Amino acid sequence: MSVVISDYFWKESNTFPYLWQKRFFQLFDEDTGHYILYRVKEGDGKPRGRIPVGKILNVLPYTNKPNEQRFKIIIPNRTYYMKAQSISMRKNWEKAIKESIKKMDDGGKTQKRVDSMLKHSVEDINTVMVMQETIMTVNSGLRFLNSVLSSGEHFDKFAKHMSLTSYFDLASYAPIFESLYRSIYKDAKFAVEVKLENTSSLELAKEKFEKFLMIVEQKALNPKMTASDLEKSMNAAAEEALKINSKYLAEASKVNDKEITEGITLIDEFFKMLRNTE
Repeated sequence: MSVVISDYFWKESNTFPYLWQKRFFQLFDEDTGHYILYRVKEGDGKPRGRIPVGKILNVLPYTNKPNEQRFKIIIPNRTYYMKAQSISMRKNWEKAIKESIKKMDDGGKTQKRVDSMLKHSVEDINTVMVMQETIMTVNSGLRFLNSVLSSGEHFDKFAKHMSLTSYFDLASYAPIFESLYRSIYKDAKFAVEVKLENTSSLELAKEKFEKFLMIVEQKALNPKMTASDLEKSMNAAAEEALKINSKYLAEASKVNDKEITEGITLIDEFFKMLRNTE
């Protein structure tokens, strides 16, 4: 085995509670292929994981901040979140991985990389990354809507006016998007539990949904999912949410409360934007 580079990193776990764990990483360059192995510590016999370089779609900083030490290694249906001990260490690994990818391609292994992409219905090298970023953006929007609805007593009163239990029942999008994500993510059949001592009974549904989003974001997308499929599914979910929200919007216009009207309108505008049509 030929070790190109090795270092200790912090790697975010892909299972709840998503802790940062210290791991020893090595990038290998062999005639039979290039790959990354990681162990709990240097010298351990059995690796905890293996990342084939031929499956890496991209490696890039977590943010565009000049002092960013974190970065992402993106493969089909999974993203590894890493934190280096310094900026230079992060840059050295990004460079080494990209050079390893180029070396594989120059060595005649390009077709193997292309075949790997096709197995996962990836139209181009950026598609998986774009799909993941799209879902993250949508989820940020869903969390923002949750925060708006839970910002005061107005929405609880409006929910009771609509014969609902609490403000979160106005979040018609929650069950729709939970159903959507359980269909497009692998291993998304888990149950979500929230301890009542950590939240009130009225906020239980909201806490469960937000915990679900946090967990599912760490899962792998269904390997048959394409960007086109994702867009159609998102549009359909947005359309369904708009139909349910329309009755809330109609009733909100009759209630003399500016915050309620603006909040329900915000939900409507978000899903119109997501649907990509007016």
